[in-house]
Amino acid sequence: MSVAALLFACGSAPPEPPNARLAQSAEFNQRGEAALKQGDYRRALAQYDAALRADLSVEHLDGIAINSLNLARVHQLLGETDRAHQRLDAILNDVSLPLPREYAAAAQLRKAILFQSTGDYGSAASWAAQAGENCRDGACALYGTLLNLRARFALAGGDVARALDLATQALAANRGRDAREETANSLRLQAEARMRQKEFAAAFAPLEEALSLDKSLGLPERVGLDLRHLAAAHEGAGNTDRAREFRTRAARVEKQELPVK
Repeated sequence: MSVAALLFACGSAPPEPPNARLAQSAEFNQRGEAALKQGDYRRALAQYDAALRADLSVEHLDGIAINSLNLARVHQLLGETDRAHQRLDAILNDVSLPLPREYAAAAQLRKAILFQSTGDYGSAASWAAQAGENCRDGACALYGTLLNLRARFALAGGDVARALDLATQALAANRGRDAREETANSLRLQAEARMRQKEFAAAFAPLEEALSLDKSLGLPERVGLDLRHLAAAHEGAGNTDRAREFRTRAARVEKQELPVK
C-alpha cells in the first residue's frame, strides 16, 4: 500500500503565466487537474502532456518539473509503474535541466513511493534518503510526506515504536501545513502502529479522524481502507458487532464504481 499520494505536484498549477505560451500551459494544466478529480486518468495524461510540451518549448523549469511530476503520479494511478519512473528519470537525469531543490526532492520521493508500492523497500529507502538530502526540516513542504514514508518503512521492518514516533512527528508537520491527505496518512500510520502493539482502543480516534478527512477529500479507496482498519481495531478490542458494522460499510464503499466520462 502506498503511504502517500504526494499531491505536492498533482493538481498544482505553475505560477501566473507571463506570456501566451505559458498561459496555454496553465490552461492544459487546469484541464488535467479537472480530469484527475473526475477519475479520467487518460484525459489527465493527455492534458498534462500538452502542458509539459508547452513548458518545454520555452524552457519553463517550474512547469516542466510540475507537469512531469503530475504525469508520473497519473501513470502510477493507472498502474503504469515503468512509465511513471520514466517520467521522473527524464527530469532527474537531465543535467541540462537544473531542477530546484524542492522539485528534485519531490521527484526522488515519488520514486521512493513507486518502489515502496511494489515491495522494493531497498530501492525505496535509497530514494527516500536522496529526497531527505533535499528536504531536511519543517521548512520543506514535503517533510511530512517523507516522515510518513519513513514510518511506513519502519512498520514494514517491524520497528513499531520507531514507526509510531515517526508518524507522530509527521502528524505535527502535516497539521502545521494543513496537508489534509498527508495528515490522514499520518493518523492511519499511528493507528496501524497501535494495533501492532495490541493497543486497539487507541487506534479508534486516529482512524475516525482519518476517515473524516478522507471523506471530505473524496478519496473512496482511502475511505474503504479506514473502514477496514476500524473493523480490525474493533475486532481486536472485542467489539464484534462494531467490527461487523465497519466491514459492511467498507464492502459497500468498495463495490461502488463510478463511470468515467
